[in-house]
Amino acid sequence: MKKIIVSLVCLISAMSFAQMTMKKLDGTPLNDGDVIAYSVLGDPNDISSSDPAYLGFKIYNSSNSSISVKMKCISITGGATGTNLQFCIDPICVGTISVGNSYPSNGVSTVPANGQNGNFDHFVNFDAGTGNSIVEYVLKFYMVNQFGGETGSSITLTYRYNPNLNTSGFSSLNNAGINISSTLVKSQIEFDATSIGTAQLYDLNGKLVNNINFVSGYNTINVSNLNKAVYVLNFTTQDGKNASVKVIKQ
Repeated sequence: MKKIIVSLVCLISAMSFAQMTMKKLDGTPLNDGDVIAYSVLGDPNDISSSDPAYLGFKIYNSSNSSISVKMKCISITGGATGTNLQFCIDPICVGTISVGNSYPSNGVSTVPANGQNGNFDHFVNFDAGTGNSIVEYVLKFYMVNQFGGETGSSITLTYRYNPNLNTSGFSSLNNAGINISSTLVKSQIEFDATSIGTAQLYDLNGKLVNNINFVSGYNTINVSNLNKAVYVLNFTTQDGKNASVKVIKQ
């Protein structure tokens, strides 16, 4: 009896010190709290790692014992229903997930000692939600012990589809009557417009960082307080024309 108890204690102790990490297929680390933003929807007829909406990932195990991993859906927002997607974690692949449920529903995904789970696991979204809102899936990856209880540190990721990040290019700017002096800026964005409208500036995580009403003629947008990065600038004119372009803050 004592041997059984000692063995169980050792096993539970080993699980508590096991380390789970995650990376994208290209080796980029995925950290707890990361937001992975996409400007396009996946193609349900051609699901592959080359799809620009495809989040492929690997789960790594740095311990000398195999670990058991599950994913729990924490929330789904933006009008998405959780039914128009694909989520795969070895050995299962599903087209529907529900808030509060964990996957695999029956069983676990086993990651070998000092190893990783291959190139199979991924998440890709096909659902535009309401059509103009940001769609987010908050997914928690965690280890479980032999009793099914959560153990160790978890990694929670947000998969975000943001239609505001989808740029239409310079032809749409011309069509909307917008002429930008330069997309390489330091303290302000300068542009001319042939009509009035609104302009929104987003970072690549989909956060709105500036919002202005512009006039017919010369306009500026102050970006002096923003970090050096790439941003997406969206325009909507009074007569309903839309245009968007990426700008680089130096």
